[in-house]
Amino acid sequence: MNTFKIIKENKNPQVLIVTPLLPGHKISKETSRTIKKTKTPIFWLSSCGDNNIPINARLGVDWYKKNYGKLPPYYIMIDRDIIANKGMIDKLVRKLRESEDEKVAYAYASFEFKGYINIKFTASKFDIKKLLNNNYISSNSLIKSSIIEEIDFVTDEKYKRLLDWAYWLKLLKNDYIGVPCPESVFIAQSKPEDVSAGSVSDFNTKRNRVVQDFVLPMLKTS
Repeated sequence: MNTFKIIKENKNPQVLIVTPLLPGHKISKETSRTIKKTKTPIFWLSSCGDNNIPINARLGVDWYKKNYGKLPPYYIMIDRDIIANKGMIDKLVRKLRESEDEKVAYAYASFEFKGYINIKFTASKFDIKKLLNNNYISSNSLIKSSIIEEIDFVTDEKYKRLLDWAYWLKLLKNDYIGVPCPESVFIAQSKPEDVSAGSVSDFNTKRNRVVQDFVLPMLKTS
């Protein structure tokens, strides 16, 4: 059973932030400090339970709807241990709001893993071929709430570690794309126990499953 905690409340939020947590985990001080500086009105809650990230996120969204009604215009999942640059979410909101393309469902930031894994991803122009080959978009991306109501998260354990990639591909299958926001940046603290720090063989197994179930069906119909 999940437990929910309000971190920052606003009567008229524009963004719903959900931080999924496993039992015993907590939001870092740096994450709290940098995200609370967001100028856009936010409602931030944690959703803690023994589930994978998108299940905990979905339960957080459902809890908000049950207790507060209609979702704010935008939603974002924020990991428990990131350091956001100044105005990260504000910049994502601005980018998504300014997009006139109805196919644009989300805005994504530049990000960097530091610690156990060290790698940097710059938010480059949305590229369908690139996304079909590998994921380059963070799960910490701002999504229109209407989209997550229309197209639910991918939660199947068989894709665990690449569930965010599976969701971006699911959106692509439904003709939705993302828009880059390179001026929006965050650093993710990488630890050995993180899902993303698993073995190469595990990554390849999960990648093959995503390719079989999401990528190949789209290639066959293109």
